[in-house]
Amino acid sequence: MRVSDQQLFGSTTGNLQRTKERIVRAQEQIASQLRVAKPSDDPSIFGQVILDKSALADNDQWIRNIQFGTARVAVSDQTLGQTQSLISRVRELAVQARSDTTSAQGRVTIAQEVRQLHRQLIQLANTEVAGQPVFAGTKTDAPPFVLGVGDTVSYQGNSESQSIGVGPNQTTQIVLPGDQVFTGPTTNIFNGLSNLLVALESNNGAGIEVGIGSLDKAIDQISLAQGQIGAIENRLDTAHGTSLVVSAAIQQALSDQTDTDLATALTELQLQQTAYQATSQTFIRLFDSSLLKFLR
Repeated sequence: MRVSDQQLFGSTTGNLQRTKERIVRAQEQIASQLRVAKPSDDPSIFGQVILDKSALADNDQWIRNIQFGTARVAVSDQTLGQTQSLISRVRELAVQARSDTTSAQGRVTIAQEVRQLHRQLIQLANTEVAGQPVFAGTKTDAPPFVLGVGDTVSYQGNSESQSIGVGPNQTTQIVLPGDQVFTGPTTNIFNGLSNLLVALESNNGAGIEVGIGSLDKAIDQISLAQGQIGAIENRLDTAHGTSLVVSAAIQQALSDQTDTDLATALTELQLQQTAYQATSQTFIRLFDSSLLKFLR
C-alpha cells in the first residue's frame, strides 16, 4: 500500500506535537516538582490523592483542636496549683486563729487577710483563656463566679464539660466545670471560707475548728481535680503524638504518589528533546524531498 506525502506529513506532524507535549510535561514536573498535579496526569492516583488530602485536612483540624484544649488544660492546671497554695495559706491562718493565745482582735486581723484571699480565689475561679472562662462549663459568655451580698459567692456556669474531637469518632474532655471544682462535690469552698470569716470575726473558736475541717476537704477536692486535669493532659499528649504520626504518614504517602523523581524527569526531558530534534530533522527531509518532486 502506497503512503502519500500528505500521510507522512500528517504522521510526522502528530509525532512532533506529542513529543512537544511530553517535553512541556517534563519541564512542568521539574519546575513544580510534582508528578501528579491534575486528574489528567494520572487519573487513578489523583483520586487517591484527593482522599489523602481530605484525611490530612481532618487530621490537621484535630491537631488544632488538641492545641486549643492543651492551652486550657495548662491554664487549668496552673490555676488549680495556685488555688491549692491559697487554701493552704488560709488553713495556716485558721490554725493560727484557733490557738487559745490568739485574741479576738487578732482573729479579726486574720479575717482581713482571709477575706483578701477569698477575693483572690474568686479571681482564680474566673480565670479566662482567650476571653472565655475556664471553669464555667459550656456557658462561657460570662464569669462563672459572682460575689454577692457580704462574702457569698454564686455559680453562674453550668455542669457540662467542654469536649473536643481528637481523632476519628474520638472526643476528649478538656476542662472541669466550676461546680465540680469549687462548689462540690465534697464541699463548697466559697461557703467554707464565708463561714470561716464569720467565725473569725465573731471570735467563735468552735466555728474556726469547723472551718479548718472544711479547708481540709477543700484541699482534697482540689487535689482530686488536679489529678483529673493531669489525666486529661495525658490523653491530649497521646492524641497529639498520634496525630503527628498520622500526619507524617499521610504526607509521605502524598509525596510518594505525587512528587517528581527529578532524575527520572530530567532523563525523560533529555530523551524527548532528542526525539523532537530527530523528528524535526525527518520532517525537514520530507519537506525538502516533496519540494524537489514539486519542482520537477
